[in-house]
Amino acid sequence: METRWLPIFGHQAVLLTTLWILIGLTGCAISGRHVAYDALTPEEHLQLGVSYEHQGEMDLALREYERAAAGPSTSAALTCQGNIYSARADLRQAEAKYRAALQANPDNVFALNNLSWQLAHQEGGLAEAERLIRHALSLSPEPREPYEDTLQTILGLK
Repeated sequence: METRWLPIFGHQAVLLTTLWILIGLTGCAISGRHVAYDALTPEEHLQLGVSYEHQGEMDLALREYERAAAGPSTSAALTCQGNIYSARADLRQAEAKYRAALQANPDNVFALNNLSWQLAHQEGGLAEAERLIRHALSLSPEPREPYEDTLQTILGLK
């Protein structure tokens, strides 16, 4: 049996077209919002940020670290942001990111070390720098050498 299509004439075509447009517009208006889908997990954004940073793409790295900061890797992502700001000599922003990282995880040895190093080179920051690096060392980070080096630098500046 052969399927036969009936021709649509003038006003019938206009009515059907209008009907399809209204159905389409109604479907779009039902939700009333646009939901963005992110295929990457926060951890994957963190790794992508590290990759961009190693390639020298700092703006892209910052964007990925920002996305990673919304997940369980918040402290690590904030520390990475602080590192970029520190490399750019934006020390105020770097300090803010390191402090935010420590607020999210007070035992983040990387943020403790990096903030200690930065504070050691600011006027009036030696006492806090020493306290922070001693806390990092009390957490037994491995390898210990970078943390001990920071402590020795701080003690040498006193």
